[in-house]
Amino acid sequence: MVKMTPDELRKSYIDFMKRKGASQVPSAGLLPENDPSTLFTGSGMQPMVPYLLGEKHPIGNEITNIQKCLRTVDIDEVGDTSHLTFFEMLGNFSVGDYFKKEVIPWAWELLTSDEWFGFDPEKLYVTYYPKDNDAHRCWLEAGVAEDHLLANQDNFWDIGQGPSGPDTEIFYDR
Repeated sequence: MVKMTPDELRKSYIDFMKRKGASQVPSAGLLPENDPSTLFTGSGMQPMVPYLLGEKHPIGNEITNIQKCLRTVDIDEVGDTSHLTFFEMLGNFSVGDYFKKEVIPWAWELLTSDEWFGFDPEKLYVTYYPKDNDAHRCWLEAGVAEDHLLANQDNFWDIGQGPSGPDTEIFYDR
């Protein structure tokens, strides 16, 4: 695993995404604009909803960011090894351009290549929504071992209004 400071990690991620063709947008504020459904920006995709619903983004279709997020939905779990109220989410958004067959191998490359983060693939586990056969296939093709792929009913994102769908997550076994 490559040792990095938080600033080095952010820079490495943005450099990786720019190499893949994405343009960077700055983090939106913690107080969402034009979204009465929530008090705080809780995910990297929240500021992207208008573009995911069809508005044209001024910088194009391939976008990356590091979004400041504040979540309180799981406040009772804050303080364990995986729940925080404030964090930065590394975002990669395609507005009608690339999809799973491109981005899943990119994620695996970013995490496992010594040029980037250099994680040991044997320590990484991937969860996916059980009905998402495309994600399952793409992870296998990217090089994830079958016994490191786990179906998880919770892998479905929904912000209450607007777009929603299956997601996939990657975990490091400590």
